[in-house]
Amino acid sequence: MKVLTIIQETRPGLLAEITSLLEREQIDVRDIDGEQVGETAVITVRALPYERCHDALREAGFKVFAHDQLLIRLVDEPGALAEISRRLANAEVDIRSIHIVGVEEQDCIVALDTADDFRARQLLQDLLV
Repeated sequence: MKVLTIIQETRPGLLAEITSLLEREQIDVRDIDGEQVGETAVITVRALPYERCHDALREAGFKVFAHDQLLIRLVDEPGALAEISRRLANAEVDIRSIHIVGVEEQDCIVALDTADDFRARQLLQDLLV
């Protein structure tokens, strides 16, 4: 799954500016997450169509970084995240970010950004969505 990360100096209305731009461009936001780290806003967006979202944000002057994430399906139970974290750690694959995208009945969908997506795909092959 393609993901865009916007890194900007934080200011009132930044999120409204970004989401209004995406609305004008008829871009479907599938997931958005934001944090403030000091004076910096870090906003992660998953949207369709991905390319148009990337181009619109960049053309509007936002600092946009693109990266891939793996989507896996886990049984929603205690220890499930620990198990996949250990599986990757034992193979020395660094997890850069992790995000629970959604929970459905007894399962949950988790998005992972790793330092070695090829190796992570091999290790988590049985869980890939």
